[in-house]
Amino acid sequence: MRFMLFSVAIGATLTLSLVGAAGASAATEAGNRCVGNSGAENSTVYAIANAPGDPLSATIPVDGVISHWSFNVIPVDPNLIAQRLKIFRPTGVPNQFQVIGESSQEPLLGGLNTFSTRIPVHAGDFIGTTGTVEGNDAAVYCNTGNPGERLGAFSGNPQLNSTATSETEASTVQVPITVSIEPDADNDGFGDETQDGCPQSAAYQTACPVVTLSASASASKKFVTVVLTGSVAANATVNGKVTLGKGKKATLKGGTKAVAPGAFTKFKLKFPAKLIKRLKELPPSKKLTLKVTSTAPNLAGAPTAKTIKVKLKGQGATS
Repeated sequence: MRFMLFSVAIGATLTLSLVGAAGASAATEAGNRCVGNSGAENSTVYAIANAPGDPLSATIPVDGVISHWSFNVIPVDPNLIAQRLKIFRPTGVPNQFQVIGESSQEPLLGGLNTFSTRIPVHAGDFIGTTGTVEGNDAAVYCNTGNPGERLGAFSGNPQLNSTATSETEASTVQVPITVSIEPDADNDGFGDETQDGCPQSAAYQTACPVVTLSASASASKKFVTVVLTGSVAANATVNGKVTLGKGKKATLKGGTKAVAPGAFTKFKLKFPAKLIKRLKELPPSKKLTLKVTSTAPNLAGAPTAKTIKVKLKGQGATS
C-alpha cells in the first residue's frame, strides 16, 4: 500500500454539521468525523480505533441497518474523488475479514457528503472505504497526527462476500466516514426509522396493513352462528352482549380463531341459561337485540372492531 497526499492544497479544517436532529432519532452514529486529506493507492482501508475521548465508536457498536453514511473531505475539484462505504466482519482467523456489505461508489465534493444506503450490520463490524482519486484506484483517509487513531488496509478492493487478509496497520490515520445505524426490530434488513414502514413484521416494508373484517350472523334457539372473514390473516375474537331488561344483561363468548382472505370462519355463540330463560318468557312477536362484536389486532395501531346486531325472537307461547 502506497500512501500519498492529494495533489491539491489542504485547506482549513472544515466544521462538521451532524446529520439529523438530536433527541427524536433512535439511530446510532459510529465512525470518525475527521477530514479526509490523504490517499492510499490500490488499497482499501478500515477503521480500527479512535483516539481516547472520541464520543464515537470506530467500529459498529450495535446490531441494526446502516441507512446513511457521510464522508468528509478537504476542498477538492468536482469529479476528483469517488469513494464507497465497505463493511468488514472478522472471521475469527487473525487479520482475516469477510466483506459483508458495501454501498454504491459516490463522487465527493469538498466538505461533508451524505448518502443513503442499506447495509445490515452486527456489533463489532468494521467501517472501511475505497474508490478512486483522479481516476486511479485509491482509498481516502485522514492523516490526523493523533497516535490514538488507527486504521488497517487491504491490497486492492476485496469484493462483496469475499474474505481478505489485512496487510498492514498504521497509527495517526483514520477513515473519514460516519454511519447512521437504525434499529431493525423485525430483522428484515430494513432500518426501522427511514426504510421500514412496518417494523412490527418482517413481511411488510410498506405501511402495516389494517385488518378489515366482514361478518354475518344467523340465530337459532340456543346459539348464534357468526361467519367472519378478514382482509389479511389475523386472529379474531367474537363476543356478544344482550340486554335482558330490568337492568340485566347476558354476555356470549365465541372465542378466538384465525381468519384469512377468501376463507370463512364460523364462530358459535351459545346462549347462557339466563338468556334462554328470558327468550322463553317472551312471545315470538317480541325480540331482543344481540350486539355481536368481532375484533382483530393490527400490527400497528388500535385493533379493528366490527359490530353487527342480531334480532333474537321470543320463544314463549303465543298469547
